[in-house]
Amino acid sequence: MSVQGQELIEGRAFLDAREASWLVTLVEFDTAAAFELDGHASLVAWLVDRCRLGRSTAKEKVRVAHELHRRPVISDAFLDGTLSYSQARALTRLVALNDGRDAA
Repeated sequence: MSVQGQELIEGRAFLDAREASWLVTLVEFDTAAAFELDGHASLVAWLVDRCRLGRSTAKEKVRVAHELHRRPVISDAFLDGTLSYSQARALTRLVALNDGRDAA
């Protein structure tokens, strides 16, 4: 593999790991309603204003973050690098699953 290819793979893994950690913090921030300290009525509004996300992207980040919080098997796989953000996001769209099915 080329040096550039390896750098791209490692860079993507780094970004996914940071995204996983960021989403854990996002749930904590939402649970504490800390967005209200800045005068925002919702976490989505705060993300749009403070993180410069598009509204649909902000809504999706909040959805994924909360689903990962409820589904520790997927969350752990994302945090340890087994899953990418794209894979974790897709898996959180599947409903009526339990930890056993998430693991499979």
